[in-house]
Amino acid sequence: MPETRPEPPLPQRIPFVTVTNWVRAARLCDVDIEDIFRREGLDTRDLHPETSTVDRVTIQHVMHHCVEETRRHGSPHHFPLALGETFAFEYLSDVETFITTSATLRDATRALEWIPQLVNPYMRFKLSEHGHEARLALSFEVPDNDPAIGWPFAEGIFTTVVKFCKMLLGGQPLIGRITLRHAPHQDADKVNAHFQVPITWGAEIDALWFERSLLDQPLRGAFPSLHEQAGQRVVRQVAQRVLPGAAEGAAPPGQQLAQQIEQAFADKPRLLGLGALALAEELGLHPRTLQRRLKDVGESHSAIQARVRHRLAQVWLRQPELSIEDISERLGFTDRRSFTLAFTRWSGQTPSQFRRSLR
Repeated sequence: MPETRPEPPLPQRIPFVTVTNWVRAARLCDVDIEDIFRREGLDTRDLHPETSTVDRVTIQHVMHHCVEETRRHGSPHHFPLALGETFAFEYLSDVETFITTSATLRDATRALEWIPQLVNPYMRFKLSEHGHEARLALSFEVPDNDPAIGWPFAEGIFTTVVKFCKMLLGGQPLIGRITLRHAPHQDADKVNAHFQVPITWGAEIDALWFERSLLDQPLRGAFPSLHEQAGQRVVRQVAQRVLPGAAEGAAPPGQQLAQQIEQAFADKPRLLGLGALALAEELGLHPRTLQRRLKDVGESHSAIQARVRHRLAQVWLRQPELSIEDISERLGFTDRRSFTLAFTRWSGQTPSQFRRSLR
């Protein structure tokens, strides 16, 4: 049997780009966050969002201290909800630009692949579709993945996701229901009141459930040129992310390679129709090395090619001066029929139907 290659370890330290967000939420909840930082051994003189990192276990302790302090002061707030509501992309402006200029929610969810690399490499999002429902699941790849530890993070992250989706949808509600792995706690009433949808506590998965049709509902803020440029910059930023103090090679090389491939496709769309051999040559790799590294992280040339084709197709279909034949050729399809079949498989609509829906 072939030898199983072990997964590269994730770094123990994570970027603390959200430090100002923690300060804002603590102020709202009447919590002395500076005292908590000091108690947990964080040097408050050197907490710059662009350069600071924090130990994973330390940030767990900080979170639970903040929850306890908020309760102790009798605050009307619930700290994870305050953390989620006050979140902003101060030091991730390209991510915010990408999200706010998206044409659809499905397009915006691409950012959920990048955000963990920039904010918390242990965090994972997975979007899936089940009949008329779509599900955005959240998980953490950590040894102590215990809902009794991670529950405040789940509540805070879902608060942020719902906040931005509601903004993109022009105030229209997103979620239909929520499932949470942890049991109800003493602030459960505040959580219920905040989300105002049915919540299943003690479920098998942390997830937001909503109407599948919302994924492809056109958004008013769509700005294709800005969107594409911001996406390219974020891909480069993610690929170049190096955590201070992390072990060499800590970031999975296959994931970095997948990001580099997406960037290569975006910079040179002609590569989309030239096959894996041309791509390997562009990246300076042997084709077998390329295939093996992608396989190590569950990726493939065809899967990445399809993602980029779908994203570029949505951008170019919004440009009326481009014919469907032109777009098909740009994306490397042999003919319009092949493009139509692929786009229908990705989005449930033909390219012509997609264009009509925009009008």
